Amino acid sequence: MATITQKSTKAIKKLTTPQLIRSGLYIVWGAGLLLLTTTILGIQEQRNAIKTVGRDAVPSIITAQRLKDGMAGMDAFAASEFLVPSSNTQSSFLEPLQKDVDGATIQSYNERYRSVTERLIAAANNITYDEEREPIQTMQLGIGEYVAKIQQARDAHARRDQAGTLAAYLSAIEILDKTLLPAADRLDQANLKVLDRTYGEQRFASARSLFLIAIVTLGLAGILVMLQLFLSQRTRRTFNPFLLSATAIALLFLVHTIGSLLSASNHLKVAKEDAFDSMHVLRQARALAYGANADESRYLLDVRNAATHEQAFFNKLNQIAAPPSGQTLEQITLLAQQDTKLTGLTGFLGEELSNITFPGERQAVIDNLSTLSQYLQIDKQIRQLQQSGKYREAIALCVGNNPGESNWAFEQFKKANQKTYDVNDKAFKDAITQGDQDLEGFEVKSTIVTITIALLALLGVMPRLKEYS
Repeated sequence: MATITQKSTKAIKKLTTPQLIRSGLYIVWGAGLLLLTTTILGIQEQRNAIKTVGRDAVPSIITAQRLKDGMAGMDAFAASEFLVPSSNTQSSFLEPLQKDVDGATIQSYNERYRSVTERLIAAANNITYDEEREPIQTMQLGIGEYVAKIQQARDAHARRDQAGTLAAYLSAIEILDKTLLPAADRLDQANLKVLDRTYGEQRFASARSLFLIAIVTLGLAGILVMLQLFLSQRTRRTFNPFLLSATAIALLFLVHTIGSLLSASNHLKVAKEDAFDSMHVLRQARALAYGANADESRYLLDVRNAATHEQAFFNKLNQIAAPPSGQTLEQITLLAQQDTKLTGLTGFLGEELSNITFPGERQAVIDNLSTLSQYLQIDKQIRQLQQSGKYREAIALCVGNNPGESNWAFEQFKKANQKTYDVNDKAFKDAITQGDQDLEGFEVKSTIVTITIALLALLGVMPRLKEYS
């Protein structure tokens, strides 16, 4: 090793001053090219991460959740429809509800069905990862089978064939619960896995890029300083304005690049951890709420399996929001309204309450809890009416849309849920847009800076080279 060093030192000593100046210039150019390459690669990695999170994975995850709550919503409307006699039959007690069911409820079912089919088509046309293909195909096939069973139940319902209605409807919900909803979950998980992997890789890649860019830029600045000192010693010039300018530009570019990458990385963090994580749990809560709403109707429709449907209802509600033992949602809501720090609240709304970030978000989550508590109180009344033999009154309360009735309370929860979602959705879109803006035109900027440094270095050494020519 010592021998190699000695030979290198002797070789350098044999070089003339012009040769050393030219060598320094070439090294500056090489370092500038390395800086350009490193910067562009780092920027492109960051931009690809923003694209994957903001335009590929997250929209697909939200589509999967919307498919899930859309299908659960179809079932909730279908169950409500079958609770009330068809308009082809006569029932003096429930006659005022027949028009509503045949109108708003069936219309809502059809709107849900249309939105589900449109989203399935959109999802099929926008497959990004192979893992998405199977669940999308499963839902495309299964939704047709589900709708056919619902139509069979509807036909039997029109004939006043209660046994036929229930048999066809139970077949439909088996398709929904065992095929369609699990497929929507698989689509969600396929994209969520990509999102988590990409986000984790991005955090490492961002740190690596910052380190490499800093090392290369500081190395370039160091070479420029060494060339400046060499010229000062050999040519008796105090300083070289062109080389000083090149050094200053390199250091300023380093500060600008690090600032832009850190800003883009922070905006990606806001989009993923602060906004999307909340969006995801809110969508899951919404889908479960639709399922619980269907379970409430199933409880009255399928008397033989009422206990099973009741348990399914409370299982879903506990996944949405489960207060600590000995407390109710109503008590939790009051504590939250008093700005009391809540502990022990679990479920998706509990997760969202622990991830409050944006203005208006906390109050919107409290409204979720408040409306859900109100819905539960009405559900309790429905079960009390059913258990006391007031079956028709229970149905009327279950499918009613007036204030104080179940469907009205459910709509209030949906509105509160959507309001909270909209707060986070706006923050997500803003963060992704700002992240893109942080990196906008960076390839052009990097190229201009590299060329400028190269030209300044050339202008800095040319007069000295001419002195030796």
